[in-house]
Amino acid sequence: MKKLRTPLLAVLILGGLLYGSLFTVDMTETAVVTRFGDPVKVVTEPGIQWKLPFVHQVRRFDARLQVLEPQQAEFLTNDKKNIVASYFAVWRVAEPLSYFRAVPSEAAARSQLSDVLASELGAAFAQVPFDQLINTKSEARRLREMVNAIEADLRGVAREKYGIEVVEFDVRRLSFPDQNRRSVFERMRAERERIARGFRSEGEEEARKIRAQADREESQILAEAYQQAEILRGEGEAQATRIFGEAIARDPEFYEFMRTLEAYRKFLDDNTTLVLPLDSELMRLLRDGVDGAAAPRNP
Repeated sequence: MKKLRTPLLAVLILGGLLYGSLFTVDMTETAVVTRFGDPVKVVTEPGIQWKLPFVHQVRRFDARLQVLEPQQAEFLTNDKKNIVASYFAVWRVAEPLSYFRAVPSEAAARSQLSDVLASELGAAFAQVPFDQLINTKSEARRLREMVNAIEADLRGVAREKYGIEVVEFDVRRLSFPDQNRRSVFERMRAERERIARGFRSEGEEEARKIRAQADREESQILAEAYQQAEILRGEGEAQATRIFGEAIARDPEFYEFMRTLEAYRKFLDDNTTLVLPLDSELMRLLRDGVDGAAAPRNP
């Protein structure tokens, strides 16, 4: 029995040493192997790894993407107005050795990264006037520029100081403290009224342009119509003159006769008294009638 006890004990000790010499790293992890607190090895690939039992310790880190969403915080703008921001960051451990040396735990990493986020946001808001954050036209553009600048700074600082990669940073929402809310609403109302006035002004200007264009087109159409009417009138008068001339050429005596009648019509009325010789043209017209007067006289 004593002979069996010694090999069994040796097997148990050997098994314990072997068990203490192996460790596994999951696909979602990275690890740093330390010797009495000093790092000696970084493991980034999953699988079974070796270490010295009782000498080496293993510290594991979650390699997956993590979301940090601190509580909303209040910041001061360039003109000393308060604004409240809700924001978040997506991050992961990119350099396990730097991360190991910089932070003692994941909770400490979250706390320090939150401090960096708040510091960067505070510095950014301190450069922006309050009006630019509530102006409906420039708010989205200005905020996007600010977020992009903060994200670029965060990536450099977080990687250099903590071995953390900031994958994404954004501001979810901007709001205003109660003491600023009334002034914000008044500013927003004034801004919307200004935009409405601008739209009305643009509409009136467009209406004036349309009316001016219509007036120009109307004048042009009337001028063209008048010109065409004058051309047609001229052509008609020319044609009438030609027809009249042809009629005179065919019977000049009749034309002379009609001219005489027209002359008589103009100066004779009911109160006119004439003394004429019997052989005058008018007496012959009155005596013989139109048919006799129009007939050619014998030589």
